[in-house]
Amino acid sequence: MKITPTLLLLMTPALFAQGAPKGDKPASAGQAAPEPSATDAGVIKLVPYKPTLSREPFLTLSDAGAAAGGDLVDDLAVKGRFVRDGKVFAIIADSRGNTRWLPIGYKFKDGELVAIDDKSVTFHQWDPNSTNKSVYRKVVKSFKREEAKR
Repeated sequence: MKITPTLLLLMTPALFAQGAPKGDKPASAGQAAPEPSATDAGVIKLVPYKPTLSREPFLTLSDAGAAAGGDLVDDLAVKGRFVRDGKVFAIIADSRGNTRWLPIGYKFKDGELVAIDDKSVTFHQWDPNSTNKSVYRKVVKSFKREEAKR
């Protein structure tokens, strides 16, 4: 039997007129009607909307990257390298002026430090909005000389 929308509209009052399920007793004049349970299809539950801001819209991308736990490769300056206990570290300054020494394998917001040699540091840089880390570009940054102090 094919049910058309017109037939469905005609049957709707009949569905609601069927009465209470078998286990329920009708409420008498002195008794209160039973509370509807959460499984009733006709119960409308109020769900409060609690919006939360997932990002700060007025930060620049480099500020947002630093707040989200990483710097961008383009904002880094490589100052030099040193070796401690046989492990090579790169001396790197970020856009906020903080200088740190980082090992090979250190991850940034949009890349990773992959090699340190005598004159430069090599990074693999990918799109920060992508989850595909296998597509990257190779970025080589030479050491920056410090200006003479006066």
